[in-house]
Amino acid sequence: MRETKKFYQLLCILVALSLFLAACGGSEAEEPVAVESATAVVEKASEVVEEATAVVEEVTEEVAEEVAVEEPTAEAEAEEMAADMPSGKLLIWVQQANQDVWEQTVLEDFKAAYPDIELEFVNYAPEEVANQAGLAIQGGTGGPDLGVTQYRDIQPLISLGGIMDITPLMDDYKAEFNEDILAYCETDGVLYCVPWDIGPSVTYYRRDIFEAAGLASDPESVSNMVATWDSYLDTCLTIKEETGLNCFPQNKANNYGLMLIDMLWQQGIGFFDDEGAVTIANPEVVATLEKLGEFWEADVTSDNLDWSDPWYTDLNAAIDNEDTPPVATLVYPAWMGNFFKTWIAPEQEGNWGVAYMPAWKEGGVRASMAGGSAYFIPKASTNPEAAWAFIEFMALDNDNQVAQYAYSDYFPTLTSTYDDPLFSEPDPYFGDQVTRELYADVAGNVPYAYIYDSEYYNTVAGALATAVQNFALGNMTAEEALQDAADTVRLETGTP
Repeated sequence: MRETKKFYQLLCILVALSLFLAACGGSEAEEPVAVESATAVVEKASEVVEEATAVVEEVTEEVAEEVAVEEPTAEAEAEEMAADMPSGKLLIWVQQANQDVWEQTVLEDFKAAYPDIELEFVNYAPEEVANQAGLAIQGGTGGPDLGVTQYRDIQPLISLGGIMDITPLMDDYKAEFNEDILAYCETDGVLYCVPWDIGPSVTYYRRDIFEAAGLASDPESVSNMVATWDSYLDTCLTIKEETGLNCFPQNKANNYGLMLIDMLWQQGIGFFDDEGAVTIANPEVVATLEKLGEFWEADVTSDNLDWSDPWYTDLNAAIDNEDTPPVATLVYPAWMGNFFKTWIAPEQEGNWGVAYMPAWKEGGVRASMAGGSAYFIPKASTNPEAAWAFIEFMALDNDNQVAQYAYSDYFPTLTSTYDDPLFSEPDPYFGDQVTRELYADVAGNVPYAYIYDSEYYNTVAGALATAVQNFALGNMTAEEALQDAADTVRLETGTP
């Protein structure tokens, strides 16, 4: 380094000066130094000091120049972004349901806290936020400053290389999240999104139908009755025999494969193994599909497709409606509670209850998940400071997360919220059951499965849906259908 050599040079000059002055001095016993000699010493010392001063000034200027041109680190950029009071326009792409949650809870508080940020929302269907963001990334223009999308769509966006690295910004918050949840946002140790909500899966059940079948209807008893998939089937058979009603909807011809994925997830079975090889034709997956098939064989399911009008009727019909009879149960994520209350089954307040989902085997895991969403900032964002301020306010503030959860039933990923008194409050819709504590318990026990943290989720899920349909319709055995699905995935993705 040049400055090191300069400082060494300066040191040598100062040492020489000291020796020179020492040599010119004398003891008290010696003759006084002549005036001319003293003058020479002073002049020489002045020359040495001037040279030393010049060296110091040159070194200082060179060091300052090198510091000035040094590239800022990611941590420095993060600190600067977090510290500045952001302003300007913030364009957010989001589905309407998410925006509604903000508007009905803490959005006005955000506007008050950040009066110089101008918000603009563009609404898309859930899957379209990611689709449109992907097109913008590939085209290099036209994207949002901030987006909210489903976990299953995050990894494909990351693979396109257009999502901002927020790892330094999350340093103070990582400990507040379950590691497996953060994994949906992470690739090679880099975080690209901030989790908002998750969908811990439970068994929703109709109290009135269980009672009509001569069964207990309290949550603990029902949880015991559906302790495993085998005992769940036995309970469904009892309900069918005693009431003539089906246990749950499960379409054959257009099945989405969601229940199969739920059953796989609780066993820790993913779409791929640690080496990236396709696993959906493995024996344990075949056994899981065959187990689902037992419910069709027992004729205890309706054939109505998820998110269709007949499916809504399954969930909201009165127990004595002979034309469109209801179903007794539904294994679905916690966010379903809000849909029951607001528009799918508002007439059944007090009739629905919540129990644990069945385990694959006695004493096994009774937890899985589906759905959930996260915030991401595109690299091309024109206002990343405002985007981060919005994320911190909405997703990383304990009180704001609780407020959103109380309104929406979107179960929060911020684990500090689980200690809030809200989680101990009874829920009138579910017969004053304390449901949130159950959801929190399930959320803490969801096993890791390589499902959402894959860029090929949509490809595999589509192939699995086709496999379920072929099996349900009797076109193929479970083994044949899943092998065909695995071959399709390998062909489309190039994975082993």
